[in-house]
Amino acid sequence: MKVKISKETISSMATDCLIVTYCEDQDTVKGYAKIVDTALEHRISLLIAEKEIRGTFGEVTLLHNWGKIPAKRTLVLGLGKEKELTVAKVRDAIGIAARYAQKRGVKNITFGVSNYYVEKQLWNAVDIVQNVVEGVALGTYTFAGYKKREEQPFVIEEFILGVDEKMEQSAIQAGLDRADVAAYATNLARDLVNEPGNKMTPAILAERAREVAHRRNLEIKVLDREELEELGMGALLAVGQASANAPKMIVMKYYGAADSKEVLGYVGKGVTFDTGGIQVKPDEGMGEMKTDMAGAAAVIAAMDAIGALQPHVNVIAVIPACENMISGNNLKPADVITSFSGKTIEVVHTDAEGRLILADGVAYAKHLGATKLVDVATLTGSVISALGHVATGMITNNEQWLEEVKAAARIAGEKMWQLPNFEEYQEYIQSEIADIKNDAGRPAGCIQGGIFIGAFAGDTPWVHLDIAGTATTDKDRGHNPTGATGVAVRTLIQLAIRFGGK
Repeated sequence: MKVKISKETISSMATDCLIVTYCEDQDTVKGYAKIVDTALEHRISLLIAEKEIRGTFGEVTLLHNWGKIPAKRTLVLGLGKEKELTVAKVRDAIGIAARYAQKRGVKNITFGVSNYYVEKQLWNAVDIVQNVVEGVALGTYTFAGYKKREEQPFVIEEFILGVDEKMEQSAIQAGLDRADVAAYATNLARDLVNEPGNKMTPAILAERAREVAHRRNLEIKVLDREELEELGMGALLAVGQASANAPKMIVMKYYGAADSKEVLGYVGKGVTFDTGGIQVKPDEGMGEMKTDMAGAAAVIAAMDAIGALQPHVNVIAVIPACENMISGNNLKPADVITSFSGKTIEVVHTDAEGRLILADGVAYAKHLGATKLVDVATLTGSVISALGHVATGMITNNEQWLEEVKAAARIAGEKMWQLPNFEEYQEYIQSEIADIKNDAGRPAGCIQGGIFIGAFAGDTPWVHLDIAGTATTDKDRGHNPTGATGVAVRTLIQLAIRFGGK
């Protein structure tokens, strides 16, 4: 999608669809909406008076302009209550409007950004521009898929951003540049997660990571089965041993701060399909387990953005990738395996496999020099019971490091919530025959999974992100169309930028 900047008067722009906004707690239309309303002989105000336009968040009303202004249509977008408005909600709302327009065949949309919130010192111009452009790029995402089409799907080809003359050009450009990188990376993660399992094996995931590394001039190494055996990656090998598709350990490196000994370590769960192993999942919804590599997708996509932005930071990404399948060579309940760290693990449940491969991933990231760690994983169904599909669960061994990750998430507009890591929870992962066990039943399931991974982080500051509830959406929500959301990508990008700044 081409993005164009214009300083023309909003009502004089020739476009397929002009988007203006209205808040439900406003007495009358304001700003650009007022200019357009006047040009349309107060038709918007009339619809507001008749309660056909209420301004509730995400409400869309499409009007034909019938030659009153150069724009063919006007879309009135509800923003909810103005006092509750944030830049993240603006991104969601613009995503809703752009997707609505795209589904109706609109190829060119225009939205005006005023200097109102900048002058009031509520938001800065960079954030406003970034969130608006991201909203359009993310809200209109579609997965190409494999369906034979006689006609091409509707696509918005151009977005015209009308800007206030008072807005600084450098701020506008910075917002555009950041939006371009972040939206591209998020949509890359969505593409990876939306692929069917037979089109996204560990080897294919590794190849996609190579494409990113070559495009962004990153270091990359992919460890195959023989190398994993030599290194003693017993946990990753155990989970992947039943599959015809061999496991891989993908390592990507970005060095942008030669003067720093600090290394940010990102670890992403890459189970490209999860049957549950010999303790097989129910058949209903098993197809959704193609998305069990969403953590890996987030990390790979974040590395794409980091390579593009080149922040002053060192980052190592470690992605353990495998399939959790069923065969005569399965990992079994009560098996004891030895991880890369040397810790032995009692396998209580074969469907608690993500934490096993992340054990090797986290330990290997530390081995490679990571001084701060974040792991991202669709780890547990119980995090959905706790937080629904609204927030990502967080667990840490270091409150100060957690605050850094939370700050990055706030900037990115991604909701995350901390779960406790009290000492008493350690009882759940104690084993009588091994150093640690991978499951203790239903109680505190999402916490169990997190603290299991934390045992392999040791004293290294670490944050676990359980994205099981936020990695996909079953219907259009805000800037997220149905399917993969690309959650955590923008948080990881922001964290790298913040980490580099310090």
